[in-house]
Amino acid sequence: MSTREIVVGATERLFNQKDLTAVDDLFGPVYVQHSALAPDGIEGLRGLVSGLSESAGYELVRALADQDLVVTHGVFSGFAPVPLIGYDVWRVRDGRIVEHWDALGPASAPTGDGRSQTSGPGLSPGAHDTTTNKALVERLVQRVLIERADENLTDYLAPELVEHDPAYPGGIDGFREALRAQVVTYDELHMVLADADFVYTRSQGTTDLPVIINDLWRIGDGRVAEHWSLTAPVPPYLPHGNGAF
Repeated sequence: MSTREIVVGATERLFNQKDLTAVDDLFGPVYVQHSALAPDGIEGLRGLVSGLSESAGYELVRALADQDLVVTHGVFSGFAPVPLIGYDVWRVRDGRIVEHWDALGPASAPTGDGRSQTSGPGLSPGAHDTTTNKALVERLVQRVLIERADENLTDYLAPELVEHDPAYPGGIDGFREALRAQVVTYDELHMVLADADFVYTRSQGTTDLPVIINDLWRIGDGRVAEHWSLTAPVPPYLPHGNGAF
């Protein structure tokens, strides 16, 4: 199985089927946990899954694979009083999942034209220059969002940028306005994953508190054509010593 198939199968068996045998089949023997939802290791994961209610479930929307890392973008239900948008990153080695990061946040209401935090296309089939796509987005995050350099946004963003984050108005002008009014500061870029025409970035930032910033960018004709994001607080307490990043 590919790394994507391993992770997609694991999320289905764990969160929808509540199948504890998936832990033995697909994880470990060392499993490094960065989530606040479970202690470190295989037994921490087993305890999390065994404690899920019958009503808990997971709708996978997208899965991107880049070498040994896979990011899943989806919606968790039954984990909180409201549905949660989730970005999960999984490291796969020798056919087994050995490390996990996540960020969860309440789903926002759709925008006025019906766009939600997960709606939109999946990965486009065909040949894609993922190296170029990754470099474009890494430069955008580093130069524009972290360094706040006076860059020309048209070098990075399509004029009719489709926006799924309610905090960003649509279009390149809306993105520029949101940057000027932005209350979230991007401090450090930790991960960049590229697959087909999508690039995922996981950044460390601050508001009044430390936050995890997840951005998903779809590339079209050499520029970002569509954008999704989720900003979640860094948990004040973790049941392990591995850190959130």
